Amino acid sequence: MLVSGSNFLLGILLARYLGVEGYGQFALLWLIVLFFSSLQLAYIVSPMLTLGSKKSSFILDRYLSTMVQLQLAFTGLLMIGLYFFLEIAAVFDEQWDIGDLKIYIMFTTLFFLFQDFLRRYFIIKAQYFKLIMIDTVAYIGQLGMLLYFIYSNSLELDTALLAVAIPFLISLMLGYTQVRRVPSTRTYKKLLFLKNWNFSQWLVYSAVLQWGSGNFFILAGGAILGPWAVGVIRVMQNTMGIFHVLFIALENILPINFSKIYKRDGYASMLVYFKMQLKYGLLIFSSLAIIIYLFAPYIIEFIYGNEYIKYAYLLVGFVVIYAIIYITMIQRYILRTVENTKDVFLSYIITTSFALISAFPLINFFNINGIIVGTLLVQSIMLLFYSISIKKIK
Repeated sequence: MLVSGSNFLLGILLARYLGVEGYGQFALLWLIVLFFSSLQLAYIVSPMLTLGSKKSSFILDRYLSTMVQLQLAFTGLLMIGLYFFLEIAAVFDEQWDIGDLKIYIMFTTLFFLFQDFLRRYFIIKAQYFKLIMIDTVAYIGQLGMLLYFIYSNSLELDTALLAVAIPFLISLMLGYTQVRRVPSTRTYKKLLFLKNWNFSQWLVYSAVLQWGSGNFFILAGGAILGPWAVGVIRVMQNTMGIFHVLFIALENILPINFSKIYKRDGYASMLVYFKMQLKYGLLIFSSLAIIIYLFAPYIIEFIYGNEYIKYAYLLVGFVVIYAIIYITMIQRYILRTVENTKDVFLSYIITTSFALISAFPLINFFNINGIIVGTLLVQSIMLLFYSISIKKIK
């Protein structure tokens, strides 16, 4: 609630004070952060949540301490990759030359990734007070800095990124002092690196494709319609903030629960747990969907003002999309728990191929509605593929 609530308010402030065009540009830059975050989730976080929960307390500290070292190395490689991407992109297309914003987006990405890792570290260790402490510093700090730039009339793209980056830096420095360091041998580090790769190689490939299939319609919308379309879509996504609370809670809790049930009681019991979560989740979605359907224009006008009200009908489409996302997310937990991550990768090959083929025709024909239609079709294809994969598991 703290994280999603703060992000919700952050999105409102940025949308109001940067305007449709400026907020669209910020959203495009933030897609870079989300891309590298998806790589970290695949190679570092997902193995740590799933495999770490299977470790006995005797070796957990050594395991997590080694994961911290692996995270440091991994983050360093990602930053080198981001630097060369921004340099090469500017050479091929002048529109990608973001000038001084490069340094801001690099530091924002770096601090975000390591702070997010520390959040999962404290969850694995069940140190929830420390988790809340670093998140309070990070996310409440963002709001404080952003309000400062707004009321000093100095809010621009660079200061908006600065308002995000600095609290994350303070938060991760505070959190890192609470990490327990346990020495490990070079052999152990090597084995852990290989175990992570064996577990997550398909997830890493999937992360690249997932980012493409999930965001390609937004990128295509920005290319065809302009940054304003990206701003509008991000406003609608931000309005669905209540669902983000649910998703973050699930990502932090359910992979661990699925893993423990599977280890203790087997696959059949895990499916029972899956069906229970499915029933509860869809009940929540149905209730919120009715509210959004009835009051969408009033909600948008109250939160963002008249500038966005004509697009309020898009919220209805997002309710359906998020319901399907919820189902596919807990389906992936089943596949990850039994370490069948190859099917996750195959699903993204299918959906990314569909996105590449259909994005431009859909957006050209349906305008901004094409982004919603395409995203809905992508999620529906993924749901069908996962359902087939789960039924095949013995």
